[in-house]
Amino acid sequence: MFRPTVTQERLEFQLAPTRDTITGRAGLALFQEAALVLGVRKSIRENLPAPGSGHSFKPQEYVLPLVLMLCGGGRTLEDIREIEMDEGLRQLCGFARLPGADAIGQWLRRPGQLAGLKKVNKLLVRQVIARSDKADFTLDVDATMIETRKQCADMTYLGCRAFQALLSFIAELDLCVACDYRQGSVPAGSGVKQHLLVAYRLLKSCGKRLVQLRSDSAGYTADVINACNELGVTFTITADQDAAVKGIIRKVSRQGGWTRLFRPDGKPTDRWYKTAIHCMEKTGKSFKLIILRWPNPEPELFRQEPYCYHVIATNDEERQPDEVIWFHNRRGDAENYNKELKSGFGMDYAPCRSIRADAVYFEIGVLAHNLAVAVKRLVLGGEWVRRTIASLRWRLLQIAGKVVRHGRQLILRVQESHFELFETVRQRLTLLAAPG
Repeated sequence: MFRPTVTQERLEFQLAPTRDTITGRAGLALFQEAALVLGVRKSIRENLPAPGSGHSFKPQEYVLPLVLMLCGGGRTLEDIREIEMDEGLRQLCGFARLPGADAIGQWLRRPGQLAGLKKVNKLLVRQVIARSDKADFTLDVDATMIETRKQCADMTYLGCRAFQALLSFIAELDLCVACDYRQGSVPAGSGVKQHLLVAYRLLKSCGKRLVQLRSDSAGYTADVINACNELGVTFTITADQDAAVKGIIRKVSRQGGWTRLFRPDGKPTDRWYKTAIHCMEKTGKSFKLIILRWPNPEPELFRQEPYCYHVIATNDEERQPDEVIWFHNRRGDAENYNKELKSGFGMDYAPCRSIRADAVYFEIGVLAHNLAVAVKRLVLGGEWVRRTIASLRWRLLQIAGKVVRHGRQLILRVQESHFELFETVRQRLTLLAAPG
């Protein structure tokens, strides 16, 4: 039998130390520069509470390293040490000192941080929206659970302890424009109307329009529907199959006139649809229900119905029902946004034993997400726009560089194949910073 030698099982290179200042995360310096150009650091300084003494860490000394940590792949507060130990990155970003994990945990618990961070996020979001060539936008609203074993979290209907984040995204720009971090026991629909109003006013202040709302059944309330009608927003909302809706389903299921649903490419599906008019007790206007049905794969199990049903509520009178169905189905992107925030930026982790502190940390995660979106859309462009943060790390953030000082000049040397990318990004950041 062949037995490999020790030499054959090892790679043929030798180790040697160096005193050169090298960083394995040179691309994060570009994100730090983007935060400066877009006024994020200035906004943090203006909107978050100042420290009690001149020797204490300033708000931007907490927030910006955390943002870079999350963009770089950090998963816990202790990962801030990776930024602290990266001397090259600290020199490039101008981090003369960094707080430790314990200091950050204490800062997250201080009052007044959350409101200030929401203003910072609003400033960043406004800049991306204002620079967009689009005029009309769609709002996707969805709630997601953050499971935890911390005793400060309530038990949910799933039988586990969790916090809940209600998130609203501008679908055309991938921006998170509103976030409510709360107990997992809070009804998912609570706050949807407020998010609708926040997004509407934000877009209006930028000279843009909110024209469409997509939501799961959490948005199926009279308040949300009435608000959409008052604001002139077209809504598509997954309808709760309550007693009234089930009654309509039973009525139309006994009738004919079902229409086959075809894919946008013309291929048939196994689903059929029919429409009906419905009105809630507290809605000012009636609206349309688009009822989808398809064969139940297990109709004999527990004597179930022969069909499964899905219902969409809408006030859209311009598009055909099949167009509304496919448009509403694209709200699945909201799940991708949640996945990106939780898995990509580590927001499935609650670092503190205080929901207020965890809410501040989550808002910093939202800021990191929005900064990445801003860099992709305003600086990188092209095929970069659809890349996830994990892909950005491979392609940009984790590029190695050598940091040297020549006289009074700080120089970042990157491998020749990456130089053009870095130079292009910095040139575009210069244009972005130019007045007018």
